[in-house]
Amino acid sequence: MKRFIITIIIVLFIFSEALPQKSSMIVLGDLHYDLLEDHDMEWLRTKPDDLRQVTKEYTVYTDKYWNDFMAVLLQKAEAVRPPLRAVVQLGDLSEGLAGSPEKAKQMAGNTMKAIEKVGMEVPWILAKGNHDITGPGAPEAFQEFYVPVIREQTGNPEIQNASYTYSFDNVSVTCIDPWERGFSMVDFLDQELTKSAALVKFVAIHEPVIPVTERCWHTMRRNPEQRVKLLEVIARHKAIVLCAHLHRYSVVKRNTPWGPIVQVMVISVIKDKDYQKPAKVITQYGPSLAEAFPDWQPETLEARKAMLAEEAKYVTFYKQTDLPGYAVFKINAKKRKVDLEYYAAFGAKPYDKLAISNLMK
Repeated sequence: MKRFIITIIIVLFIFSEALPQKSSMIVLGDLHYDLLEDHDMEWLRTKPDDLRQVTKEYTVYTDKYWNDFMAVLLQKAEAVRPPLRAVVQLGDLSEGLAGSPEKAKQMAGNTMKAIEKVGMEVPWILAKGNHDITGPGAPEAFQEFYVPVIREQTGNPEIQNASYTYSFDNVSVTCIDPWERGFSMVDFLDQELTKSAALVKFVAIHEPVIPVTERCWHTMRRNPEQRVKLLEVIARHKAIVLCAHLHRYSVVKRNTPWGPIVQVMVISVIKDKDYQKPAKVITQYGPSLAEAFPDWQPETLEARKAMLAEEAKYVTFYKQTDLPGYAVFKINAKKRKVDLEYYAAFGAKPYDKLAISNLMK
C-alpha cells in the first residue's frame, strides 16, 4: 500500500509538472466599433458632441482600420510565443448611442458578428464598458447579444452577466461590472479571487481603479470607503489590474497597506496606423497632471489636484501616453513571472517592454 501511494504521488507530481505553465494573452482597450447604419440619426442629432464623434471619428476609424487591425492581431496571435490563450477586451467594444431599442439590438448584433468574423482560435474575454450600455435599449441589448457570446467564448453556460472569471494555464481573469445594480463588486471580486487557485490573477475592469489622467476618473471615486476595500482585495490577492476608458496607454504602481497594485491601461482606437512613437510621455505623477489641462472643467481643478496629490503619496512608478495599440502579456505562471509588451498601432516591434512581476514586488 505504501509503495502504491508513493507511486500515485510521483505520477501526480509528473502530471502537474507537465501542465502548461507558459502562455500569452492579448489585451485590447476601447475599440468603439461603429457603423453609421446602427444609429438613429434623428436622436443622435440631439447630442452634438456624440454626433461629431460618431460621424467624424468612430465610424471613419472603423471603416478605415478595423479589418486591417484585426488582421494585425490575428498575425500576432499565430506568431506569439508562448502560445496565445485568450484575447481580453476591456469594454467600449462598441460606440453605443444607437438611439432606439431597435437600433441598439442591431448595433449589439453587428458588433458580435464583427468579433466572430475575426476568426480568433482563442476565446474573447469581454468586459463591459459604459458605451456598450449607453442609449435607449442598450443595457438590454448587451444582455441579449453580448452575454450569450461571452458564454460561448468562455465555454461557461452559467455566466449571467458581465461579472465572471475565465481561467487557463494557472492564470485567471476576473471581469467585473461596475454598473450592475444590486451587486457588490468588491464582495464578488473577493469571492472570485479567493476561490481561484490560479498562480497569476488579473482583474479586468473598464474604468481604472487608480486615477492616471487629468480627469481623475476612476472606479468608486465617489465612495472612498468602498474604494479602500477594493484596493485591499486587489492587493491582498496580488492581482494585476487591466483597464481602459481614458484612451491612454499607462502603467502605474501604487502602494497600499496590503501590498502594491500594478494597473495597466490600454487604448485600441486606431486613428493612424503609423502613429508608433508618442509625441509626449508623462512620467511625473501628481497635481501637475491636472494643471496641464486648466481649461477642462476648471470648476473641479482644485479638487482634482488635491486628489492627485493624495494619490501621489503612494505612487512609485508611473508612465502615460496617448499611444493607441494593444498589449501582449507573456506569463510563466509557475514562476509567477509576467512580462508586458505594448505594440503601438500597426507596429511590428514592441514600443514598450516591462517586467510587471518585478513591479509587483
